[in-house]
Amino acid sequence: MLPQVSGSSKWGETELRHLLIEGVQAANQAIHRRNQEQCTDMGTTLTAAVVVGLTACVVNVGDSRTYLYRDSVGLRQITRDHSVVAYLLETGILTSEDIYTHPQRNQIYRSLGTDPLIQVDAFIEHLQPGDLLLLCTDGLWEMVRDPVIEQTLRSGTNPSEMSSALLEAALAGGGADNVSVIVVQVSEAARQTDRQPLAQPDAVEMPDSSPDEPKQSSRE
Repeated sequence: MLPQVSGSSKWGETELRHLLIEGVQAANQAIHRRNQEQCTDMGTTLTAAVVVGLTACVVNVGDSRTYLYRDSVGLRQITRDHSVVAYLLETGILTSEDIYTHPQRNQIYRSLGTDPLIQVDAFIEHLQPGDLLLLCTDGLWEMVRDPVIEQTLRSGTNPSEMSSALLEAALAGGGADNVSVIVVQVSEAARQTDRQPLAQPDAVEMPDSSPDEPKQSSRE
């Protein structure tokens, strides 16, 4: 996918959104096909981003998240969780703290692999030099509250250090699920590079730890 972007000068916001959604659909179909072949019920969540110049296209399915951190405004979640507790939060039934302890906190209503075609949320973000994008699984944000995530990103000196600090915080907080963390920093050079994608993050941490509770997928 990235060679298609870097080899062309015609990729605008609409094209990036379409390309990334197509990639998610391809991944979904591969998992769904394997489920059909092996009579299994595998599923997974996903969040991904493509950054071209100062434009980011972000997608997600499930409750893996992408955050934007900017010094002047702090931390903001870009993606929306496709989970029972997120829905209850949006409708005012739960508070933001309830989502960490609610008995249905592990139930998601959208995931890759359950159906041959999946609905994908897509977002366009206009970035500034110095911005940070954080992509993570619920193994991070369920163990580490947003204010601590924000403080860690604010005080870090580089993406690799921030990623390691967030990983350590998740493990110290209980490490009850697999933890995946990617931190990407937008450089000043991106202002002049309108068509060159950031093809590789500075840091990726994906340790193996067995979850205490399996992720549940419920179709609603």
